[in-house]
Amino acid sequence: MFNRLSNYWYSTPEEEETAQTQEERAEEVRRRRLIQLEQGTPDNVGEVAEGAVKQQDDASTDAVSADAASVVSTDPTKEAVTKMHDVAAPAAPSTPQVVGSAVVKPIDPDTQQWESDPWAEYSPPKPSPKRTVDAATIVSHTISRVFCVTVSAAMQPASQPRYQTMLLDTAGSADNLSLDIIDQVLFERLSMSAPELAECQVEYGGKWWGGNSFEPLMVTYLLDSVRRCDNELRNKPGSVHVVHKTVQGCRDAALRMLGIVLLSNDSWAPQDPAQQLVECLITTEHTYSEFNTANNIKVLEDMLHQDSVSEEDLTTMITPVLACLVRKSTMCTLNTAPLTFAILNTLNTLVANKTVAKIVPELLSWLPNNPDSGAAYHGTIIGRFLGCTTIRPNTILPPGNRYTSPYFNRSAAVNQDITRHSQAQYQQILDSLQSLVSKFIYLLVKSPAKDATLSWIARCLDANRNKAKLVASFVSAGSASDGFMLNLAGVLLKLSTPFLGPGNPKLSTVDVRFCGPDSMSLLPQHSEDKVLDKLGDEDVTKEDLLGFGKPDHFNFISTCFYLTHRALQLAYISPFDKYRRLMKSLMETQRLVQDVGNSPMSTEIREKFETQYIEQLEVKTHLLHPDTISHVLLFYSSSANWLSLISTSRDSVTVADMKATPSLTELPSRTLAMVPSYFISSACQFFINVRYFAEGNLENFLSDNLDHVISFLVMYCNKTWVPNPHTRAEIVEAMTVFIPNERSKSTTPTANREVALCANVIAKERLGTALVSVFVDIEHAAPFDHKFQYRYHIFEILQYIWPRPSFNLPKLTFEVKGREEDTTVLFTKFIKLLMNDANFLLDEALHNLEEIKKLQMLQEDGEEWGQLDEPTRQSKLKTLAELKRMCTSHNLLAYETVNCIRYMTTRSQGMGGASHKSVTYAFVTPLLVDTLVTMLNYYLKELVSTSQTKYRVRNLEEVKFNPGALLQAIVAIYINLRHEEMFICAIPRDGRSYHATLFSETAPHW
Repeated sequence: MFNRLSNYWYSTPEEEETAQTQEERAEEVRRRRLIQLEQGTPDNVGEVAEGAVKQQDDASTDAVSADAASVVSTDPTKEAVTKMHDVAAPAAPSTPQVVGSAVVKPIDPDTQQWESDPWAEYSPPKPSPKRTVDAATIVSHTISRVFCVTVSAAMQPASQPRYQTMLLDTAGSADNLSLDIIDQVLFERLSMSAPELAECQVEYGGKWWGGNSFEPLMVTYLLDSVRRCDNELRNKPGSVHVVHKTVQGCRDAALRMLGIVLLSNDSWAPQDPAQQLVECLITTEHTYSEFNTANNIKVLEDMLHQDSVSEEDLTTMITPVLACLVRKSTMCTLNTAPLTFAILNTLNTLVANKTVAKIVPELLSWLPNNPDSGAAYHGTIIGRFLGCTTIRPNTILPPGNRYTSPYFNRSAAVNQDITRHSQAQYQQILDSLQSLVSKFIYLLVKSPAKDATLSWIARCLDANRNKAKLVASFVSAGSASDGFMLNLAGVLLKLSTPFLGPGNPKLSTVDVRFCGPDSMSLLPQHSEDKVLDKLGDEDVTKEDLLGFGKPDHFNFISTCFYLTHRALQLAYISPFDKYRRLMKSLMETQRLVQDVGNSPMSTEIREKFETQYIEQLEVKTHLLHPDTISHVLLFYSSSANWLSLISTSRDSVTVADMKATPSLTELPSRTLAMVPSYFISSACQFFINVRYFAEGNLENFLSDNLDHVISFLVMYCNKTWVPNPHTRAEIVEAMTVFIPNERSKSTTPTANREVALCANVIAKERLGTALVSVFVDIEHAAPFDHKFQYRYHIFEILQYIWPRPSFNLPKLTFEVKGREEDTTVLFTKFIKLLMNDANFLLDEALHNLEEIKKLQMLQEDGEEWGQLDEPTRQSKLKTLAELKRMCTSHNLLAYETVNCIRYMTTRSQGMGGASHKSVTYAFVTPLLVDTLVTMLNYYLKELVSTSQTKYRVRNLEEVKFNPGALLQAIVAIYINLRHEEMFICAIPRDGRSYHATLFSETAPHW
């Protein structure tokens, strides 16, 4: 076996040469040297001898063994030189010549002979047989090679490190290194303040084994030693048992000593082992030590799993390491991503040990000093990572200061390719950051620190609850930054991934009582509205809900589900509002740039444009990360499926079967009264914002997921399910994402969304009724101006579904005939409100146009305008701008309202196959026909009479006034209702606007 050991450790490439080849090479050297001597050049004796020595060394490498004494006794250098005694030299040196490591004496001046003939009786050496090496020597050499230490200056094999540290204390008590004294060896080595002072250069040792042999930092030295062990085990997996056992013993000893060093951290001053360990674990650039961060992480993991370490000792060892990591985390930004990831990887390795995880919530930086301040969470362990974002804080720059982004340069507005590359790079960093933080939280949740970790998230969300307000972007003081909340939401989304997806059985375990009355959940109960407060005509009381039970605790899926909903609500309101304002300002500035051209103001305006462009780019990079948007859509799709099923689950607190189809019951489950209303409102707002800013994500969303979203929106648009008309109006606006937006300039296709809407069974049966119901209910519930905005979105959907027979009209529509006196009929109310809106909006729009015309004429009159003082002119300009804003809104809404009457009275089949007569009858009932005719006659006269010039403002497009399209819609209504006798009879009864030539005057314009 020992012969096999010797073959393994001391073989060299030269041993593969045959004896014949070696003999030929040595003979050639001797022949050339004799020729040189005959030519009278004996002064090269030293060089030739040295060359011969080198050749002879090459030929005799096989003879090198671990036994240094035997190698020295057969020194080939001295033997070769002493055999050159018969060579004459004309000029001999008077001093000894040094050849290699031997000394050659000069020629005797009397006899002219060398004192010893170096060439006499010379014969080429024969390869020596492999020499056996005892196991103790091999163990000693292995330990020496791993730890770069020695107890003997004797010759060692070429595989050993050339420079080693001499252990004098150990050498006094042991001739060889062994595993029995390995702890003593390491302790003496680590106790040296200057290991290089005990340098020992090993003869014939020449192997560079990695790392610094005289590394002064003890933790770095131990990690390098472990790495050398790993290299040994990896590169020579077939090594013999004694070697493998020795290397493994060295590795265990190094890990054990690393734990001892950390355990007595304060005893090694001035060295700080905890600090050294952290530096080794997070350093991304190699300096004096060739350690590898990933390998060191593995070493740390192995050290934590040692059976001999007690929980108490482990706590003592790791606490200073955690404290050091927390201090280092203050340097984390997106631009220091390697450092950030290294710290997080180290933390994840540490908290994978449950004993270490239990320590983390006990650190001083776990909770802020003021837990009720949302901004204070930036300084916590988790908050320092969540604060890494491209979104600039809401800080106001001093006047004259030019904003410089740390992420994008000012050429971003010009070089789009570099900008897209930078965006993708930072988005990838953000995704990796959120993944690492989610892993950190997940490991803590799996440990005894679960309650403390979930409590931290809940308290952080509660402290930032003001971000749910519509003015959150203006009152951000005291709240966490937008980027912080987006990262927290992203982390919770990643934790939710295992139970996402419609039909996922894990989602059925979500307990609806999480936000119920007197709940023991982590989320504090504030005054947020619930989805349902009444069931039919009866109130849902607290006692009714307590009848479902009050659990002492909730499973992790329920907790994560509700925390994610809350985080998404708080995370997206403010940044979307900020991004919308930035885009509006950017477009205004862009128009200014085009208007000023190369004027003196162009430089200042261009700088303003560049600054605004960079700001919106910073927000866009984090806010509109495509993968995150898709993840949020998946979460809301899964929630939509859960909400649809829980509301029809017959008063059950969980869903029995997630793959079931929601039933169209008239009354929902009482459990819906425990669901917060922000579940619906935040989902709707997100769909609306994505439609405007990231519509491509919607189109690429899976059709199955879209089907669940559509079912959810239609079901919750029912007044019985959601009594709040504002929430139902938000649902209607969210439904516009499934139809083409003809008024926008978007080129994003909508085919997948249209197919999903037209194929949805619940939408085809209930959507028409829901839209009419919302239109009527918001009349008195919403502020006067807001109701028109809500109805604008209803018109969008009605215009899309009206010509499609697959969508059903409200049943009440067909009950109108014969019940003209019943003004409570839903559809009759709808038509009455429709005509009232058209009348009001047209009147306001024309009045505003007239006022705008007057102000513009005043401006054009230079003399009169010049007589006004500056404050008056500024006041007039402000009034003009306000009139344009209101006129634009009124013109758009007025046309949509009139157009709705047009297509609803069109002579063709409407929704559900309704006949033309049954639909148009509702418009010409005795209660409504006069109102309709009066409105149509008046505005027809205003648009075709000679007085129409008072509405011709300077730029009709600017105020969205299209008199031709409006006139066509009004005339189309006359044509659609021409077969209704009551309508024809009512036209001449209008004494205010009708005259005999009204229609003849209209003909040229038509």
